[in-house]
Parts: sequence; structure tokens; C-alpha cells
Amino acid sequence: MKRIFTEISAFAFIVAVLFSAGCLSDDLGRSDNGSGTGSTEPTIPDNSVIDAGMFSALNLDYPGLAAVKAYYDSDQYYLAAQALLEYYRGRTDVINGNVNLIAPSISAQEQEWADYALVKNEYRFYNGTYMDGDKPYSYLTSNKIDWAKRVSGDLEERYSLHRHQWMVPQGKAYRTSLDETYTTGWVTVYEDWLTNFPRPTGDVDYEADPSTQPEESREALYAWRPIDVAYRVENQCDLLYYFMQSTSFTPQLLSKFLANLAEQAEHIKAHYSEDADTKATEAHAVFRAGTIFPEMKKAEEWVESGSGSMNEGIDASVFEVLNLDYSGLTKVKRAYDIGDYYMALEELMNYYRSRTHGLNPNVDLSSVTPTANELRWADYALRENDYRFYVNNYYDAAAGENVPYSYKSKSGDGIDWTIWPTGEQEQRYQLHRHQWMVPQAKTYYSSQDEKYALNWIEVYGDWIKQNPKPEQGTDVTNHASWRPLDVAARLIDQCALLEYYQQSESVTIEWLTEVLKHLDEHANHIMNNYSADSNHRITQAQAVTFAGMLFPELKNAAARKTSGTGVLGDAVTSEYFPDGWLKDGDLHYHISGIEDFRVSLDVAQRNGEESRFSSGYVESMRKMTDVVMNMIYPDYTVPNMADTRRATWTARVLQRNLTNYYNLFPDNEQMRWMATAGAEGTIPETKVKTFPDGGYYVMRTGWTVADMMMVLQNTPDGPSEQWHRQYDNNTFELWVKGRNFFPDSGCFSYGGTSSSNADRRKYAASTAHNTVTLDNKNVSSDGKMLKQFSKSGSGHSYQALVLENPSYEGLTHRRTIFMVDDKFYVILDEAYGSAAGTVNLNFNITEGTDAQVVYDTSEGGFHTAFADGNNLLVRTRASKSGAYVQKTGFVSYNINQTAERKAYQLNLEKTADEPVVRYATVLLPTSDASAEEVSITLGDWSETGSSVRVQVGGVSYPALSYTL
Repeated sequence: MKRIFTEISAFAFIVAVLFSAGCLSDDLGRSDNGSGTGSTEPTIPDNSVIDAGMFSALNLDYPGLAAVKAYYDSDQYYLAAQALLEYYRGRTDVINGNVNLIAPSISAQEQEWADYALVKNEYRFYNGTYMDGDKPYSYLTSNKIDWAKRVSGDLEERYSLHRHQWMVPQGKAYRTSLDETYTTGWVTVYEDWLTNFPRPTGDVDYEADPSTQPEESREALYAWRPIDVAYRVENQCDLLYYFMQSTSFTPQLLSKFLANLAEQAEHIKAHYSEDADTKATEAHAVFRAGTIFPEMKKAEEWVESGSGSMNEGIDASVFEVLNLDYSGLTKVKRAYDIGDYYMALEELMNYYRSRTHGLNPNVDLSSVTPTANELRWADYALRENDYRFYVNNYYDAAAGENVPYSYKSKSGDGIDWTIWPTGEQEQRYQLHRHQWMVPQAKTYYSSQDEKYALNWIEVYGDWIKQNPKPEQGTDVTNHASWRPLDVAARLIDQCALLEYYQQSESVTIEWLTEVLKHLDEHANHIMNNYSADSNHRITQAQAVTFAGMLFPELKNAAARKTSGTGVLGDAVTSEYFPDGWLKDGDLHYHISGIEDFRVSLDVAQRNGEESRFSSGYVESMRKMTDVVMNMIYPDYTVPNMADTRRATWTARVLQRNLTNYYNLFPDNEQMRWMATAGAEGTIPETKVKTFPDGGYYVMRTGWTVADMMMVLQNTPDGPSEQWHRQYDNNTFELWVKGRNFFPDSGCFSYGGTSSSNADRRKYAASTAHNTVTLDNKNVSSDGKMLKQFSKSGSGHSYQALVLENPSYEGLTHRRTIFMVDDKFYVILDEAYGSAAGTVNLNFNITEGTDAQVVYDTSEGGFHTAFADGNNLLVRTRASKSGAYVQKTGFVSYNINQTAERKAYQLNLEKTADEPVVRYATVLLPTSDASAEEVSITLGDWSETGSSVRVQVGGVSYPALSYTL
């Protein structure tokens, strides 16, 4: 941790008035003078009842102590001490942030500790974790306090007993009840302790085991270990406030109290620990003694010493990112202003642990149940499991099924963040999204096992050291660890992590400062490096919005709220086509973008900032959600096109998103039907849905699992314009009753090395799609819809779409799809223009064995023979004879996962003077393909129209045609 060395030099600054507090008044004690007349002449005890060490410790020239000094100079110690007590009872210019005398309170637990410590309860002194069942141990032996008693047998019990942890609760009990029992009880115990434990003299090793020291000093050593003395001093700084109005708090007691406090402060200062954390605690006690008791002769010295020592281990730079004027940080600011950075950070920790605002829609602490996978990811990330960090979709096959890769360094003593086992660009990026950290946090919260919190601290702390933020102005577009999209993913999760861990005993004030500083750094980095457009910009704006809403106490919170919501308000229209499709053209990122918009609005609503979004913000999402509803197959799977990765979208996740959409648009009963799987709402009636701007088209017979559905893609942009696109214009998928007979090949890889880049190109190639190519080359992309229409008559009907793409220079591919009688599809492909070469009609079929997927070479097609009776017969007739070429295809439903499948091409040779070559294909769902017969006759063609006739199952259908 970076250390900031701070020194406080202005002592007067320490005792500045922060706020006023009332005190109870108390009259001087009077007594009968022996005459029996009740005279008010005081009986003044002699000097022997006062501990003269108090006067040696006091600065009698301190403002307000004139009466004390006058009595002392006239050798009237008792009256001097009484004047000093009256001074403290009336003092208002030194405020103790720990004590509220205006509205004193005590918790039920503290009340128990106060009561247990009374003699009537056998001096059961609260001593941390050392308990006799459900109550503290008794330290009463033979009618007196036995300070040497060690009930648990634990050495630390002897030490911590001398921290007097029950005394402040007794002070609170007195102040809330004014019951003198608590004061007299405290006085009795405190004076007994003073009598039994004078400060040791001579050269003593206070860190050594007292049992190894001379017997005559052994017991005192248990009481004077500096860290335990520090806890006593901290308590004494509060005890005076609680007890000083009591009639039992006498001038005699005050003299002992202050003499002992001065002695203890000097003792700590002379024996600071070499351990940085321990020293900080000790120094803080010295600092507080100086600030709470500025009247002491060495108060300024204590402040200087305590401040320098306690702050040397504290990174005060966190205060630079905090808005100390924020309403919830009053105590933090108070401590900071007097230079008590340690207390300021303690108050900051208390603030986060108790705050009730900053409501995160991604976190529900009332119901935290990690999934089985999340539990695995939490454990794999531990040091003992070689830092196997879950990175989405990337697994070490050599280590087992779905086992993450290890990022343990070769030396075996740490983490190597440069390990790149697959060479996949996306793996390297996603490693730095820290996707295992939220599962680990949820596992911690549900188990309360500190090993998970410690692992988070270790791993994230190591990441911070090894991955410093690049200098402003650096091009971070493709930076391995600081690419803005990955920073956004980290930031969104960081906004949740602190909530899960904030009560952890492992989360120290030092770690809290690290987390806050780097959260602030992440948010600033994104704001300085927003992507110009695309889905990246949307996620980045969500992260900035979250940081602003959930951490309003940071200085830049307001700017983040403005920036994040402003970018989202623009992107909700600018990043989408008029038909609702994301311009990136990928369903995966389309769905993710909607969620970014929705959850950003949600976090604003939960935190009273909804007005930052325009009234039209939600309505802008209506068409986006309509895209999703129409693109989902009836079994709640999705097309595998572009980078969507079908396997990443489960039915549960899709229905959760649909439910969110219905909540946005409660008037959409069709969305409700989809969200509830038909249990509620109204079933949609749309059969043909076109998204001509985005380039997606849907033709379905209905919305149930008994129906069939074709999705076609013919987009305006290709990979050169939109990175997530592929060379796949005019491709299609066909889903029938739960089986996708033509799944898209998918993406397999995001590239990054020569090998993985080649893989990405392979899966993106036009021949890997169900479209028409020329000489097996990739198509260009400028797709459009020419016409949508329907026809009916003679007892038959069909819906039709005419799509076109200028696939090559000199060759345009026109594809017309007819959905006939809601029974089968006919695809009419026309490749026209002046280009010459081999025209390829490509088909990539579903996975299956040779017996399940059967080539029908002579028929120009194939059929399936699945035992469940859900099958397909495909027949193609071309405008001229050609070649049927069997191929080995491939399909990937997720990154780095692939399977072989059958594929084939129907190839026709086209000359330059041939205006067109044509194919007509029938796709007939059937229970038994062997029982079906299909014949196809191509009709006339022109650039403005064409036709085809089919006979299926002995039924001759009217000509299927289009005219432009």
C-alpha cells in the first residue's frame, strides 16, 4: 500500500470548536462543620487526598485554568482539583466525537456488559470473546477482584482484561440512567486496578511473555503492554465525559484519573510497537489524549507524536476523492479536519457499514444463495487451488470438465496476470473483468467464511499492483487490462462487492481506502475514454451511472450521474435502428444493451434520481424489446448467428429478461405471455416479422413448441463495419418443434493470435452459412428487403419475403422465401449479373449420426431420420445441372466449443453471358421423410419477378411467385 506520511504542526487547530454540547451543573460539596447548626462552611481535605502528579502533568497556564493555578499556587490542592473538575464539567470548546451527551444512548448488549461488571453480578467483566457460556467470566475470588485470574487458559485473556472493555458501557449506563450504582461500581474497580498495577520501572521488554520476566514485575507487565494501554487511554478519553457529572466523581478521583492518563500516554509514546498497524493504534490513543485533554502539559507533544505515527501507515489520498461536505460524512470530516486520519477512516468504515442509501439493484442481501457454479468459481479462485480464475467460456480441458485455467506464477509464489493459455483475445480481456469476484463475494456472504474475503483482498490487491492505470492520453482501445469496456465490467461489479464484504472483519480501513480510490480511478478512466459508439459505450455509461448513484459521497459523483445518464439518454436512440435493432447487429449485445439501459434506470429510481432520464427514455426501449420477443424460438432458445453464442442464453435468463420488459411495458400482454411461458397474457399472432433496418426477418407458423420458425439475416453491414457481424447475408436458420435443423455455425473465437484469428475467419466465412456464394468467396453486405406480401386462393395460401444482397461485383443474390399453408417452406435463390464462376448454394445441417442425417445426392438434398419423429426433408432443383459436394461442417454454440456436422454445396457453373442461375429448395417438416415425395418446377425469371411450382405429398400447389 502506498504510504502517505503526514505531520500535524498546528496544535491550536486541534482544539477548534466543532459543535456545542450541554453539560449538567454540579454544586461544590458542603458538609456540617460539627456545630450542629448545618453551617455551610466547607471542610477542605488536606493535600494528601489529591494525587499531586496531576499538577505536574497539567499546563496550569492553559486558558480556563486560572482558578486551578491560583489554588495550586496557594498550596490548596483539593480546591485546585475541585476547580479543575468544575472546569471539565463546564468545558464546551473540546468536543469528543465518540460521545453524545445531548441524546445519550446505550445498546442492549452494552447494558448487559455494564450490569455484569457490577459486584452484585460477581464482577463479570466483558473481555471480548472470552465468555462463560452466554455471559462474561467472573473475576471475583474471595470477595475481591482477581486480576490474575485466567479462566480460559489463554495468555491473551490476561492481556485483554486490562483493556477494561466494560467501562465505557458502564459510563453509558450511568449517563442514560443517572444511576450512581454504575459510577460507584466503576470507581471501585478502577481504583482497585490503579492500586494493583502501578507503571513498571526500569528497562522492560513489554512484548515479551511476562511468564519469562522476574516474578516481582510479572503481573504488572500484563497490564502495561503498550497496545492494551492504548485501549485504556481511548476509553479514558470517553469515560470523563460520561461520569464527570456524577456526585461520585470526586476531585480526588479526578486527580488519580488525570495523573494515570498522563502516565499512560507517556508510556505508549515511549514504547511504540515496530508493527505498523499496532503502532497506528497506539499512536491514535496518544493523539486522542492530546486532543481531548489539551490542558495537559504534553498535550501538544502527544498530538504531534500521535499524528505523525498513526498517519504514517495511512494512505490519506482517499480524502482527495471524497466529498467531505456530503451529509453522511460529518464525522469523517470532523476527524479529518483535526488531522485524525485514523479516526476519519474508522468513521468512513462505520458510514459504509451502516448507510441505508446507495441501493444497488444487482444486490439483494436479504436473499443471497450462490449457485453451484458460483460456489465452484469461488473455491477455484483460492490460492490453495492455484488461482484458477473463472473467465467466461474459457476452461482448462486438461484439468477436467469446466475447470478454469490457473494463473499461478511459474515461481509458485503469486499470480501471473500475463498468462494467456488460449491466445484468444477475448480471454485476455475477460480475465481483467474479474468475473469470479462477485460469485466469491456471494459465497462469503452466505458462509461468512473469511477465507473468501481474504482471497479478494489478496487477489485484487495484487491486480492493482501489477496493472497500474495507463497515463492519461494513452490509446487504451485494445489495452489488455484497461480497455474501457473491461474497466466498465469491473466497475459495475466493484459497486456490488463492497456491499457483500462491508461487514467482514478482514476488510480494514486500509483496504477500504484502496477499494474507494480505485473505484474512483475506474470511473474517471471511463469518462475520459468513452467509446465513440457501439454496445461498448452503453455498458461504459451504465458503469459510470452506477458509480455516481451508488457512491454519492465521492467528489465526482454528480459529474458521473450527469455523464452516465446523458450518454445513455443519447445512446438509447443513436445506437439503434428505427426498427429497434442494435446497430452492432448481434442479438447477444442487443439483449445486453437493453439490460444496461433498464438497470441504469432502476438504480436511478431506487436512489431518487429518476428525473435524470427523459420521459421518452423508457418508450425508446419498446421496439428493442419487441426484437427480442420475436427472435426467441418457442423453446426459449435463440438463433446462433454472429457472436450471439446460443449456449450462453438459457431459458431462465431469457424469461427473466422478458419479465423485465413486461415490467417496463405492462400494457404489452404479448410480452407477458412470453415472459410467463403462456401462463398469462395474450399469445402473439404475428407470423411474419420484419426488421428491415437491422436486417433480420422471422417467418413462423405460430408461437408454441408445436410450430415452426425460420429466422433470416440480411444486414446492411458486414464485419468491416460492425465487428460482431459475419459474412452471412441471406443466411437462415430453421427451427421445428424444438429442433434447429440449420443452426448457424456460430463464432467459436474472438481472435487475438494468428491461429485464433484464422478460427474466427473460418466460422465467419460465407460458406459456413446457409447462403449463396461465388467461388466460395465471402459475400459483401448491403442487404435489403425488396418486398413482403401474402397470397391466398384455391384453398392454399402463402406468406413471402423477397430479400436481396449485392454479394459480389457483378453478382447479386436474391432470395425469396415462401411459407406455404403453414406446412413447409420454399426458398427461391437467384444469382444474377455479369460475373462468371462457380455459384455455390451452401447448406450446413444440424448435428446427427449418419443414420440420423442422410445425404440424398441424387435428389439434390438430404433428410433426417430422428427417432422422435421430428424430421425434415430437403429437396433442391437448379436451373441447370451441377455438382453435389459433401463437406464436413462445424458448429459452435460457445467460445472454444465446437462439433462436427454434415454440410454440402450445390454448385453451378455460371458464364458471364448467363444472366442468372437459380435454385428452388423445399424444406418439408415431416415425421417420416421416406414417405414423402416432392417435385419442383422452376418458372420464368426476370429481374422484376420469378415463379416456382411445387408438388408435395401428391398435392400440386399453385405457382409461388413474386413481382417487384
